[in-house]
Amino acid sequence: MAVVKVDNPPVNAMSQAMRQGLQDAFVAIKQDAAVRAVVLAAQGRTFIAGADIKEFDSGPLPPAHLDVFALIETLGKPVVVALHGTALGAGVEIALACHYRVAAKDAKVGLPELTLGIIPGAGGTQRLPRLIGSKNALDVILGAAPIGAEQALKLGIVDRVIEGDLIDAAVAYAEELLKAGKGPRPTCDMQVDTTGFDDAYIKSALAGAAKRFRGQTSPQVAVEAIRAAQLPLAQGLAKEKELGDATIASTESKALRHLFFAEREVARIPGLPESVKPKDIQRVGIIGAGTMGRGIAIACADAGMSVTLLDAAADALQRGLDGIRATYESSVQKGRISPEQMAARLKAIDGQTQMEKLADVDLVIEAVFENMELKKQIFAQLGKLCRADAILASNTSTLDVNEIAAASGRPASVIGLHFFSPANVMRLLEIVRGAKTSPEALATAVALAKKLRKVGVVVGVCYGFVGNRMMLEGYFREADQMLLEGATVEQIDRVIEKFGFAMGPWKVNDMGGNDVSFKSREAPGVRDGKPRPYHEVVDELVRVGRLGQKTGKGFYRYEDGRTPLHDPETDALIERVAKSLSIQRRALSDQEVEMRCLYALINEAAKILQDGIAYRAGDIDVIWTTGYGFPRFRGGPLFYADTIGVKKVYEELVRLHQAHGHYWKPAPLLEQLAKSGGAFAGWKPA
Repeated sequence: MAVVKVDNPPVNAMSQAMRQGLQDAFVAIKQDAAVRAVVLAAQGRTFIAGADIKEFDSGPLPPAHLDVFALIETLGKPVVVALHGTALGAGVEIALACHYRVAAKDAKVGLPELTLGIIPGAGGTQRLPRLIGSKNALDVILGAAPIGAEQALKLGIVDRVIEGDLIDAAVAYAEELLKAGKGPRPTCDMQVDTTGFDDAYIKSALAGAAKRFRGQTSPQVAVEAIRAAQLPLAQGLAKEKELGDATIASTESKALRHLFFAEREVARIPGLPESVKPKDIQRVGIIGAGTMGRGIAIACADAGMSVTLLDAAADALQRGLDGIRATYESSVQKGRISPEQMAARLKAIDGQTQMEKLADVDLVIEAVFENMELKKQIFAQLGKLCRADAILASNTSTLDVNEIAAASGRPASVIGLHFFSPANVMRLLEIVRGAKTSPEALATAVALAKKLRKVGVVVGVCYGFVGNRMMLEGYFREADQMLLEGATVEQIDRVIEKFGFAMGPWKVNDMGGNDVSFKSREAPGVRDGKPRPYHEVVDELVRVGRLGQKTGKGFYRYEDGRTPLHDPETDALIERVAKSLSIQRRALSDQEVEMRCLYALINEAAKILQDGIAYRAGDIDVIWTTGYGFPRFRGGPLFYADTIGVKKVYEELVRLHQAHGHYWKPAPLLEQLAKSGGAFAGWKPA
């Protein structure tokens, strides 16, 4: 019995060195007449969790995945693979090339390639249909999420689920096969079951996938590859390679791979020494039991922390606690958590009305409404009340964190934690580093984001930080101006949704409340120096009480509270405002609408990058794809700018500046990159 173990920490990625090692091992086994069976397993916390993604850009070095897998499949001796942890992508594909598969009880298997805009290209679309049928293979590949060992057993992906020592059990299984006279069982020799794999089912499956992979073409390519599984294996693999290579070369996949690496890069903070260790946060205080406060409380309780939820008004506190219970009850009904988990998490959340109850927590997160004086009063109290080593955080979305920090009397302890609503669902967390925020507080915030299973991006202090500044000072501002010039509400939303956003700007505004951004613009200094027109339409809607869904009228009217309907009153209001500003209205093309919304976004992002508010272009792309609905398959605003060509963007901005003035002056960084032939990718400050 030969036992082959792979060991390539941290996730046993299928690198060139691992492929070479596997090839060497199996060639030796093939030549060794004494070896009658093989067990393939992995060291560490997981089985092979995918390929080495960096090879997609450089091209894989030999031996190729397909050659190694073919060697295993045609070995002539039974090969049992033992799966534990997560077997993903190439980890599943090598398992499919083995003859028998066993899995630990808590193992998970999956083919997540579509999340990177590619297809399983090392035999996954050819061997999986042979093993479990085309219909089931389509479900697994379009699902892209790992499935548990028991479900894998039911589907026929694995032959046995193991309790106890996995390798010992795999060896015993191999011996059992030998005693029963069972030899190799190559997947390539199996017939594909196409039952249920018809056009109607494929259409339905693709419709479901379109919601998860908005705008992506890779799901349709996966279907084409699965169809090819009905060919002899060699022909099917050739077709899979042709299709797979095309997806790897696509802009869609390059964009998604960019985000894959960018999301991992955000945790690396320039200037923060590795010697700085984060505090262990176990007890969290949250001030404000409104929508945001209760969402943060749920997120913290879900992560195993104890929570003190505080609101000075007892009735508001009770509404918050009731809302938390309702959220958990809904999760139980949907099967996301067990009743026991709900009980434990509710027990972890303690409602209080007295600030003194926060004296001994590790972290306080203030989540009251956007009012600077109120926040300063709260932080002045916290600065005196909380332990000297406690971290004080504000959930502000636009206000000056340095001013809030100064009010505390201990600015080194203060940081911004800008959660996105609903805070228990949205993955993005903007971590706002104040001028005097200590390295320990910053490191703790970064670690907290991971603990909450969020993507934490460190940003600097300015109005709106990164996400809201770009949205309000670029994207929404320009969309508002185009309404005055002659574009319609529906046209702008339709164009932006066609580009790939889940919702256009005016549907988003109506859903969140038009008064939210209006109130932020009323803060001192925000409107200073801003020439008209500046958010004139949305501000006038607020002045006449059209706040959006919550009042039944905003940019649209809402008869059922949620479905946006055209409203002639909005058209009339826009025309009145345009007339008061002496703006001559005209028809705008869809192309102009798209360009002006997106180029305004890119220009503001370039200013933010140059100002040092964000560390890297990728950080901005992660913020906008994770928190603001920018289509992931386009890679984020600055990756998209590189795709178009920075020089082309700059030349168009020069034209817009000449035509419209003020806001359209190109950012100096954009001009610098355009004239030097550079790109945002890889840009670093001098």
